Amino acid sequence: MVSLRHKLLLFILPLCLALIVGISAYSYTVAKDRITGDRTVLYLERVAVNTANTIRIMLQDKVEEMTAMSRYRAFRLYLAGRDPYGLEAEVQILLDEMMVIHQDYDVLALFDMNGVLLISNSISRNPPSDEAYLVNPRQLRELRGKSLVQYMPGEDWLQDVRSGFTGYINWHSSQLVSSLYNYQKGDIARQYSVGYATPIYNYRNEVVGGILGLMNWELIQGTLDTVELDLKAIDMTSGYAFLLDDDFDTVIGHKYRRNRPDNPDTSNNYGLSLVDDFGLVDLQNAMVEVWNRSVDSSTLMGSITFPYEYPVGIKKISGLAPVTFGPFWWMCGVGINDEEIFAPVQTLLERLIGIGSLLALGIVLLTYLVSRRLTTPLKQLAQGARAITSGNLNQRVEISSRDEIGALADNFNEMSQSLQERTEALSQLNKDLEGMVKKRTGEIEEKSEQVQQAYQELKDTQVQLVQSEKMASLGQLVAGIAHEIKNPLNFIYGNTDFLREYTDNLQRLIELYEGQAHKDSKISSKAELFKQEVNYDFMLEDLQALIKNFEEGANRIHDIISDLKSFSRTDSEQFQSADIHETLDLALSILHNEYRDRINIHKEYGQIPHLECHPGKMTQVFINLLNNACQAIAEQGDIWIRTSKDGDFVVVEIEDNGPGIEGKQVGKIFEPFFTTKPVGKGTGLGLSISYGIIQQHGGTVTAESDEGKGAKFCVKLPLDHLEKSTS
Repeated sequence: MVSLRHKLLLFILPLCLALIVGISAYSYTVAKDRITGDRTVLYLERVAVNTANTIRIMLQDKVEEMTAMSRYRAFRLYLAGRDPYGLEAEVQILLDEMMVIHQDYDVLALFDMNGVLLISNSISRNPPSDEAYLVNPRQLRELRGKSLVQYMPGEDWLQDVRSGFTGYINWHSSQLVSSLYNYQKGDIARQYSVGYATPIYNYRNEVVGGILGLMNWELIQGTLDTVELDLKAIDMTSGYAFLLDDDFDTVIGHKYRRNRPDNPDTSNNYGLSLVDDFGLVDLQNAMVEVWNRSVDSSTLMGSITFPYEYPVGIKKISGLAPVTFGPFWWMCGVGINDEEIFAPVQTLLERLIGIGSLLALGIVLLTYLVSRRLTTPLKQLAQGARAITSGNLNQRVEISSRDEIGALADNFNEMSQSLQERTEALSQLNKDLEGMVKKRTGEIEEKSEQVQQAYQELKDTQVQLVQSEKMASLGQLVAGIAHEIKNPLNFIYGNTDFLREYTDNLQRLIELYEGQAHKDSKISSKAELFKQEVNYDFMLEDLQALIKNFEEGANRIHDIISDLKSFSRTDSEQFQSADIHETLDLALSILHNEYRDRINIHKEYGQIPHLECHPGKMTQVFINLLNNACQAIAEQGDIWIRTSKDGDFVVVEIEDNGPGIEGKQVGKIFEPFFTTKPVGKGTGLGLSISYGIIQQHGGTVTAESDEGKGAKFCVKLPLDHLEKSTS
């Protein structure tokens, strides 16, 4: 026979170990998914999109710079043929100043309609100390009169200028730049350029030539290098950004390039093919997917994260985003090694294994101790159960602890006692079974009648709830309360003047005694001592303040009672002339506690005539609308009340900046018993009753609401209610 102790060890221990292993595996999987699926993936996509946007904005800025240069008056006059020799010095100075200001262009030159270079910069974009890259002045002079087309890839840019558009020259190794600068010993990124050619117009708005700017590619590559530095700052040392041409195959920007100052690696990826040289066909397909996604979304801002291997055996993952500006359709990527992504996961796995081992040892020890504590009392319970089974209902078990086992033993003893008592009662119950059945049947019939009665009472309560929303009953109650409050208030009003008069008399009497007390030094000394003990000066000063507070409090109670009595008056059957502004102010006064210290009331009252209406019922309408607006605002907020005259109607608008109402619920808010408030906060009858009152006056009420932007109720009441109600 296997003991309970061994069973616990055999069953509980594997279950706990399985739980620990499962939690560890789940934590590892979740951590891996979170790192790759959330943190790194989203971060790489965001960095790729931000880098693409930075390059796009940079290209846009350069176009705007070139457009601004094309508007210089000297350039226009020079290309229009007006005193070209007299303007040449001024044009030369302007071009050189632009080189100094912008520092990004290798060449700034003016050309005619045939693309012939007329004049260009005479200084280098580099500082004078950088002798290796100084421009060759002699070569610049020799370039004058030559066609720029022979130095550029294609002629489309010149055709665009002739048509009045900006011409773009894609990424290329410029022969023009290489003939002027000695970039061969420096970073290879300097040997490449992108160009902009902007048309220049004469005063008849005719294109007479253009200005060419060849921007050094070092500026774009510097943006990509910045991404590499940013990734290193967050311990992603293998991360870097790269750029591909519009064929999504030619590398035009990369970390690994010749003569990079901070990279001893001599490898060069500039101009290499993504497919032919690296075999990354899948990566190219992913770029095509990014581009298609961008075009389909009409935003040109699609992004994706794609895993691949480069070099072979080193797994990477890259965020991709398109760079689209004019004819430049490049693809930007930000990559990082897989091993850096999963380094935190590996550390987590090692810690989970250590913690799981410690927990397993603790579970073994705990299971052993618990099994020992359970065995002895459970054996006693088993013996007692066998005794009861044999018919010995007097069997009891000794209670040796106050834990669950002790409670079980106590329940066992109670069960034994109960079985003994129930056995005796069962014999007696069998004798009276028929009588008990009849008695129980009668009780059931009585309960059924009570349920029917409760149901009828519930229906009656529902009817009473509808009637309770009608403010006439509330008005009678308020009038009675106001009357009862006003009686003791009259006591305060009537006696306050006497209290002030008596106080003044007592003060004069005390002052009279004080005048006599100076004649007797003992009496004077005792009087001064007593005045100090009771703080006479403060008490005298505070007494007047207390009397003033009594008067102010009584006045406030009087105003509240007046408002309540005005609201509680019973309308006659005939319409009365009333000021709508007074009914609105009365409703605000009654609801003062609802909005005090948290809601700002903005009254925008217009010039409106008096209205024939039931003033009390209209006050009830405005109380319902304002109360709903106050309850809609959870904390701080604003309510606007606007009145105006629209033809033969008086218009009252009540607007709040609360959470608003869902669009599908706006059409239901005037239905009886419909409410958006929590249970116990409203009956759903206030707006329904208000709707009926306004209809009785021949008016209309509408509601407008945008969820999250508040709600507005508009009440329109006719000036001639008889004509509107009968028409």
